Order: sequence, then C-alpha cells, then structure tokens
Amino acid sequence: MKTRIDPLEPTYKQCLTTGKFKEKQPDKELVKSLMNVAVRGLAFINDKAKGIPKESSDWTFVFRDHYEGLRGLIEAYLLLEGIEAESHQCKNAYLCQKHPELDLDWEFLEMIRLKRNAINYRGQLLNYEDWKVFKLKFDLHIKLLKERIEEQLSA
Repeated sequence: MKTRIDPLEPTYKQCLTTGKFKEKQPDKELVKSLMNVAVRGLAFINDKAKGIPKESSDWTFVFRDHYEGLRGLIEAYLLLEGIEAESHQCKNAYLCQKHPELDLDWEFLEMIRLKRNAINYRGQLLNYEDWKVFKLKFDLHIKLLKERIEEQLSA
C-alpha cells in the first residue's frame, strides 16, 4: 500500500488525462444533504470523543469520522461546481489545483487520505497522540469548507 505523498500538479494532471473528472449538473439540494450529513456526523463524533480515554485506540474512529466529514464537504463543494471525481485523491487534487485561494493543505489532505487507507485496509489503530497531530488541521479545513459552501448556497 502506498505511503508517500505525490506532488499536487502531476497528480491533478494524471486525474485530468485519465478521465477521472466528470462534469455533473450542480445540485444544491444534494449539496445541502451532503453538508447536513457531514456536519451532523462531526457533531456526533465530537460529542462521543469527550468520553474516550486518552489511552484508548478508539481515537481511530474519531479520526476516521473526521475524515469522512471532511470528505463529504469536499464532495459537496465539487458538486456546487458541477464536478465529480472517481477517487478521494482526485477530488483533493481538483480542489487544491483549481482553488488555491482556499489555501487548503495538499500534503495534509494526502496524509489523512493515506492514514485513512491504512486504517481501513491494513487495520492500523491510532491513539490520542496520533489524533492530536491531525485535529487542528481537520478543524481548520472543515470550518473553511463549511463556510464557503454556505456562502455559495446563499448566493
């Protein structure tokens, strides 16, 4: 399983040339639904996290649910533009390449994608210290995307 972070521009170009991006009719109702699921899922896991002991490996699931919430917001943002992509990596590449003004961290997005894959496909578990490494950037990316989606929906 891959563990290195590919550079943004070649990754974007590969997604583009291999047809991984597709145009799709923007669907504001679907965007609202995706955002609702992401926000509710994040609120749920943040509430549950309050009771998780620091020595528990259940921080794995806090990480994974944050990943899924962020992924849902990325999906919603792309749908507002009428874009869908076949992989999480291509979605991240599109967003970072086409929207540098968002100042999203490509390396962070790739790092969490690879970490999520290690959890799902290799059974890797995380502890509280592992989670702390990612928490702040998760919060920043989630807040930014949520705000931008809300702005576009109200425009």
